[in-house]
Amino acid sequence: MSELSDNKEYCPFCHVNLRDKPIPEKYRHHYGGATYGSRKIAVYSRDEDRTVKWQCPDCGKEWERE
Repeated sequence: MSELSDNKEYCPFCHVNLRDKPIPEKYRHHYGGATYGSRKIAVYSRDEDRTVKWQCPDCGKEWERE
């Protein structure tokens, strides 16, 4: 598996960068201290009451949440 596929900030299929805009410092505490947003789309399961997969906004493919 390539380095890009292992990186959670890249789509494992089309390898597009999923990092979004920087989060302003004054709001980072609302995001667990994250410094950047994410373009990943969360796929939610009502049955499991949690996010179970991620989806790429560019290619539309999904992968399991780790």
